[in-house]
Amino acid sequence: MRARNLIRALAIPAACGITLAVSTSAQAHYVYYAEMVWANADSSLCLWNYSETSHGSTGGGYFKGQSRSQADIDANPLDCILGWERNTGKLAEGMIIYKWYDGDWLICNRTDQWYYNSAPAATFELRWTAPSGGMCGAGYYGLINLAGMQEGNQWVGWDVTNWSGYHWLPDNSLAASGSDAPAEPEWVKGKSLNKSPAKLPKADSSGKPVKDRNGKLVMVDATLSKPTRINGTTGGIRTTSVDEKGNVTETVTVGLGAS
Repeated sequence: MRARNLIRALAIPAACGITLAVSTSAQAHYVYYAEMVWANADSSLCLWNYSETSHGSTGGGYFKGQSRSQADIDANPLDCILGWERNTGKLAEGMIIYKWYDGDWLICNRTDQWYYNSAPAATFELRWTAPSGGMCGAGYYGLINLAGMQEGNQWVGWDVTNWSGYHWLPDNSLAASGSDAPAEPEWVKGKSLNKSPAKLPKADSSGKPVKDRNGKLVMVDATLSKPTRINGTTGGIRTTSVDEKGNVTETVTVGLGAS
């Protein structure tokens, strides 16, 4: 497999216009990272994983992940040259939303199961909008997106972790200020669920670690099991759209706006 990636952050408008920068600044409107996590021998067919964290419509946070089996996610015409719509149940999406607290990344929220496309699509997108006060209070957030695709009898790409970068939330301005910027989670450098801890501390609604009655940290799963098309959820609101090239995107909205 030949891997390529694309990272961008949309920074604050400057006098000369919008600046694009390779950054995970807390002052960015959004941070995102896209990576090809599987390809066939000549890279004409592939799977991309897209992970994004932004302030969203509420200012409290917006998290977006995509499993993309289509061309043109980046500007390189040599990759993914063939459009590749995947049948129902052959694209999978999962999310783990992290919150920085006192030197550690905690799990704020996550999908307990995989989401699968319910209709043929080239892009399967999962969106999660937080309330205006943030999912787990004020602070730095980041998303690990998981994107899987069934190719033949195998699921590919699903165990590659894709970190969006971090963003200070809530953010209702162009330049929200926060505490000192954190380091990215150590395990995201390994780009694999096998490198992630099996469990991590859970954050409460204020962003602090949850403790049980004995004062011990409440630990939650930091990974998802392999997709099977059986271990899925039907939650959220589903919509489809078609672009000018005829590529179909199915979107699942969870959190605010999903009821």
